[in-house]
Amino acid sequence: MRNPPPPSGSSWSSEPQGPVGPERSAHQHEQVWAWPPAAAAQHAPAWAWPPPAGPRRPVGTARPPAGAPYHRLARTRRHRWWRPPLAVGTAVATVVLVQVIIATAAVVAAIVAGVDGTGDDIFRSPLANVVLQLVVIATMAPIVLAAAWLIQRRTVGSVFSVAGRLRVRWLLRCLLPALSALVVSFGVLLGLHRLSSPDAPFVGEYAGGPGFALTIGLFVLLVPFQASAEEIALRGFLMQAVGSIGAGPAESRGARPVSRFLRTPVLGIVISGTVFTLLHDYSDWGLLDVAVFGVAMAWLTWYTGGLEAALGLHVLHNLLAFSITAYEGGLDRVASGSGSWQGVVSTTVEVAVYCALVVWTARRSGLSRFAPEDEPDGDAPGDTGAPDQGVPAQWLEPRADRPGGPDDAPGAWYSASGHPPGSAGVRYRGPSGGSGGSEWTAPGSGG
Repeated sequence: MRNPPPPSGSSWSSEPQGPVGPERSAHQHEQVWAWPPAAAAQHAPAWAWPPPAGPRRPVGTARPPAGAPYHRLARTRRHRWWRPPLAVGTAVATVVLVQVIIATAAVVAAIVAGVDGTGDDIFRSPLANVVLQLVVIATMAPIVLAAAWLIQRRTVGSVFSVAGRLRVRWLLRCLLPALSALVVSFGVLLGLHRLSSPDAPFVGEYAGGPGFALTIGLFVLLVPFQASAEEIALRGFLMQAVGSIGAGPAESRGARPVSRFLRTPVLGIVISGTVFTLLHDYSDWGLLDVAVFGVAMAWLTWYTGGLEAALGLHVLHNLLAFSITAYEGGLDRVASGSGSWQGVVSTTVEVAVYCALVVWTARRSGLSRFAPEDEPDGDAPGDTGAPDQGVPAQWLEPRADRPGGPDDAPGAWYSASGHPPGSAGVRYRGPSGGSGGSEWTAPGSGG
């Protein structure tokens, strides 16, 4: 790297100092650097030796930026415009591939067992078919978490919450509001049913059969994984992928109206809620019912800064719905049908009550909704570690102020410009640690 000429009007010499002619032969291939005159140190930009290191190429995973809301946690220092679509596309393709593999294995197992099943009824057993569906859905969670880690290069915990982990205590605190909301919703549904169909039974007769206890046990075991996978994939991974698109306020295009809109959670909430709705095999009122639930849980995830609140209600809601369906002997019709307007009203009341209770609880408990302040990543561009240019450790002295501050005195070498962001905290001293106008010159100058 060649030494740039001094600025115009500077009192520095543009010629290298030190021996010339034959006496210089031992150093003819070395770069010569000169100590600036003491009088110029207060007014002119100073040269630096060695040249400041350029930004290091980021390696490893990146933590979310401090103060980021939940839907923006994927926009880390490793973010590039192509990472979110690539991560989503790879995750979708992998989910489809895994589903094909599991379905093929199930068909083979059914044939080996002598069961002549069909595409929608592989095992000729409603319970076995439902269990297969729950297992297939549960596989989405590890797939999207792997995509976030491998492609977006961010910590897996950032998918769960702003704290970088699943906040178990907060999840447990959400269970009581979830139970309360379900009770209120059940009561509303019962009242509407009595008003609209007073002669029809509210719940069908028991048709669970002798395996009802086993059915409930399997649901208790598998439904939490199924509901969690939907939350992680849609309210977490997908909403954060959409939320990472808009440029930040400090970025070059951050002040544009489009960027300001993209930084809001609106688009992420709508898209994740829509995809959640379309993945269910409902029609008419049933689709609207699912849409209300999905959009409400997406909003609550953004507001609380994590998936825990949505997980609490989703798991209990599904357990109740699956159990009633099993009680009535309707497992062959699970997660399907046209629904009813009474169901839409009931679900609306359920999510409204739940959101109100959770918001109240979050405010009382002081729940953090943003990524906490933390130490920067060790390999971030702002790392102030010693540049890997062969600089002896004793020549480096960390400093808090930037060049131009009161600590800029003759006798210390520093770079007045050209530093990568955050690297102005490195100060270079000569081997003598000179101060007060030392006449020491850089290696190769012959002084």
